[in-house]
Amino acid sequence: MIRILIAALVGGLVMFCWGAFSHTVLPFAEAGVKSVPNEAAVTSTLQTNIPESGFYYLPGMEGGHNASAEARAAWSAKFEKGPTAILIYHPTGETPMSATQLGTEFLSTVLAALFVALIMSFSGAGFIRRVEIATLVGAAGWASISLSQWNWYRFPTPVILAEGFDQIVGWLITGIAMAFFIKRRDG
Repeated sequence: MIRILIAALVGGLVMFCWGAFSHTVLPFAEAGVKSVPNEAAVTSTLQTNIPESGFYYLPGMEGGHNASAEARAAWSAKFEKGPTAILIYHPTGETPMSATQLGTEFLSTVLAALFVALIMSFSGAGFIRRVEIATLVGAAGWASISLSQWNWYRFPTPVILAEGFDQIVGWLITGIAMAFFIKRRDG
């Protein structure tokens, strides 16, 4: 179990460092991301009309899952006409890349690496197969989350492809580091 925990810590550190590198040095972090035109006017409108933090979907549906058939039909017509949008909104600012955010990111990568280390140890596989497992876990995470966002929420294709590169390459590198700590089980 100690080797699994060490693999998780090392893996979390490697994935955290990979994320820092891929988002600050490589051009993929900006793939498909655009600045809002007329930002001052849009910001003013948001501040005037949305008082609380939240995940907003446009067009919204009155009643959500409990909406009447008429409300669903009206929503569908608005959705087909457009525009559509997703907005993650916070009316107040904060320090970018704060110690809290960086700490939370590091802990989340360690937690993910712990899951991968457990899968690697359960497999009883050799070094190369353990690296393949880590890489495939990254690919599975990307496919189950990012491809769904592309499909349902219309995330831009360049964003999704960049995320795929980031996750798959990141877990390949992380898997190499972690595979040194997980021993092959024979028999």
